[in-house]
Amino acid sequence: MGVKKEVCDIFDAAYSAAGNIPRLTITGENEAYIENFISLEEYKKDTVKLKFKNSVIALFGQDFYIRAIKENCILVCGRIESIKFI
Repeated sequence: MGVKKEVCDIFDAAYSAAGNIPRLTITGENEAYIENFISLEEYKKDTVKLKFKNSVIALFGQDFYIRAIKENCILVCGRIESIKFI
């Protein structure tokens, strides 16, 4: 088993044990996959705010659009300039 797989397995196990906490996967500066949100609080071309159990996460940038959304997961695309935990 490679080191990369071992590290990924450790993080996945820790995430599973933590429960419904926010999980963000950022790909470059153009894509954010966010899991475990409760509701979409705000959606504009330059701002996306997602409500979680104990917090809000705000993405700021340009030309945002939602590529996919389902029960508690969302894929936001556009130029991500900053992320703020509120």
